[in-house]
Amino acid sequence: MKNEYLLDRRAFLGASAVGLAGIAVANVSYAASGLVVKIAASRNAAAPVWNLGTVAPRFGFSVEMSILFTYAEQARAAHLGQTNSATCGIDTMSTVADQNITNLRYIAANQYGAQNLVMRKGVEVNKWSELEGRNIGVVPGTWARVQFLIAAKEGGADVGKIKLVNVSVGATATEALRRGDVDGVVLFSPQSDQLVVSGVGHYPPKLDIGACSLGNANSGLLASSDLLADKELATNLMKAYLASMQEIRDEEYFKKLVVSVTGVTPEVAALSFRNMVFSEKIDVNAIVGAAKLGPQFGFTKTDASGKVESLIDFAPLMAATGKSRAELTGPPKEALAIVRR
Repeated sequence: MKNEYLLDRRAFLGASAVGLAGIAVANVSYAASGLVVKIAASRNAAAPVWNLGTVAPRFGFSVEMSILFTYAEQARAAHLGQTNSATCGIDTMSTVADQNITNLRYIAANQYGAQNLVMRKGVEVNKWSELEGRNIGVVPGTWARVQFLIAAKEGGADVGKIKLVNVSVGATATEALRRGDVDGVVLFSPQSDQLVVSGVGHYPPKLDIGACSLGNANSGLLASSDLLADKELATNLMKAYLASMQEIRDEEYFKKLVVSVTGVTPEVAALSFRNMVFSEKIDVNAIVGAAKLGPQFGFTKTDASGKVESLIDFAPLMAATGKSRAELTGPPKEALAIVRR
């Protein structure tokens, strides 16, 4: 693959050569076991993707997973041809459009919810304006951060008065909350759920970042143009993906998978299950709305809302399901039901 599409620092913030070093360079390849699709994902609870390995052989291919932390790093791997597919955020395609990258398409949604604000134990807030003057930990370059700011602003807070503190996922965020360095953190499942189960924090009952005007659409799945050029494989990938998603909608199956992949306890996995909805339905309005906000929140240089819809490819899902684009457009009603208001 040529390098004219290499991304600058503003584009895929946080992408690193170190993170990519462990990924074998590959397009769709034939191994001893047959056709192989390589997918970049994190260890967060992207359960339908992590479960693909058990389902894919029924559809004529196998899966190799490459672990990368951020959606930006994952998309970069697919863009550079180091994987064929990747999990991504609602705002990922805004960056793709802003950078005039032509070889990536958003092909299915993954999960709704699964990221939220956690307040430190003993710190009670009942409206967004009560966050003014407080220290809130956020992970830079994430959609959760942007979604939080949108929800807070729309909920009546002066976001300029909220003191944002950059944190990283894991022990750093946990200790910052435990020590009182921050009053709350915006994190993703299962890390956010782990804070609640451990008693370090709690979900404020009336503050949910998914209550913003763009809804609680979270992650999705993108594919490279190389993979999509093989229409049979793209269709089979979606058939396997849907079969995988159906399996992980069973709570016990989900808990076993998430405990195995992330190392959290079954109690944490159970809370994660309640805080997310798995659906292939693509929230086009959320993707377009996020692109419009790109310049305001710094993840794009330009308003790419006029471009992103052309980067959504419903064809593999339509072929796999026999459904129309309208039937495959989200959000699903189940996603709205988990939002606290």
